Amino acid sequence: MKKLLWLLLPALAAYGAWDLVREVRGAWTSDYSRTYSRAVGQTMSRAFDSLNLSGRGVRIGVLDAGFGGFRTDRWTRGLHVAAWRDFTGGDETAFFDDATDHGTRVCTNLGGRSGDTIRGLAWGAEYYLAKTDRAEVEPRAEERQLIRGIEWLLAHDVDVISSSLGYTTFDDFSGYTPAMLDGCTSTLSRYLDSLLTARPGLVFVQSAGNEGDKAWRNVSFPADVRQVITVGSCDSDGVSRSRSSGVGREDVGYVKPDFVAGASPLGTSFSTPVIAGLCACLLEYRPMERGELIGLLHASGTRAAAPGCELGYGIPQTDVLLRMLRTP
Repeated sequence: MKKLLWLLLPALAAYGAWDLVREVRGAWTSDYSRTYSRAVGQTMSRAFDSLNLSGRGVRIGVLDAGFGGFRTDRWTRGLHVAAWRDFTGGDETAFFDDATDHGTRVCTNLGGRSGDTIRGLAWGAEYYLAKTDRAEVEPRAEERQLIRGIEWLLAHDVDVISSSLGYTTFDDFSGYTPAMLDGCTSTLSRYLDSLLTARPGLVFVQSAGNEGDKAWRNVSFPADVRQVITVGSCDSDGVSRSRSSGVGREDVGYVKPDFVAGASPLGTSFSTPVIAGLCACLLEYRPMERGELIGLLHASGTRAAAPGCELGYGIPQTDVLLRMLRTP
């Protein structure tokens, strides 16, 4: 089942044309020293803004389906890309000329900056880009390609991985069902569960998927892995999930998604990098292992008192995070 921005169509149905245009154009908040996108503004506080964090010294890996226009786009052309690799058999020399720009849009929400206007918090990080998916087809081989991409990122010693790729069914395989969303059954989930157990310092941020208004309804693989930070999408007020945002299972003993965030354009692909960028900034502020980071983020969420399978722990709040980090 396709899982990228094959996003805008469900968004039109869920929100109507005017709301879609409003989100794509972006509503900005200028209450701070910089102007932030609505999605970033949902987490922002004056205390956090004053720290001037940008993910400096943090290595971020991005797994996606294409980074076309990356070097010319106003939001991403200033990002420091240390290395890139195409795992789909494409032309490495044309990596940034890809017809698909989904990964570029993801990076906009991860570290996009134009002057003092910020669309992604981690504009000072070092980036490693891996194309592991071809948007026009969905063979099961993309599971293996994603794993190869992760291994390549690990060889570059990245601190944070942001993935806006998720899978339910494939063109040549339909053996997965929502009942298997237990964090350790699918090929990708089993791999990531083992990997993250062995690497407590690695932060993996994963989109919940956009099956919430379809028959599947739940999060996609590998968003079901407990140690993964799973991100859904929500409305501009953070009160309701986007209709397409995947829902967690209630019978697994833990909450998925972990968080939600706004997105521009709509969809979990673009809310995920908002949270990944925040993670990079927190690691810049104070290096810590994944378990501590997730615990702090959970405790800071707008729904921390009553997390659930639609909004998770809500939207992380940076003022609460800083209070906890500054408490001896």
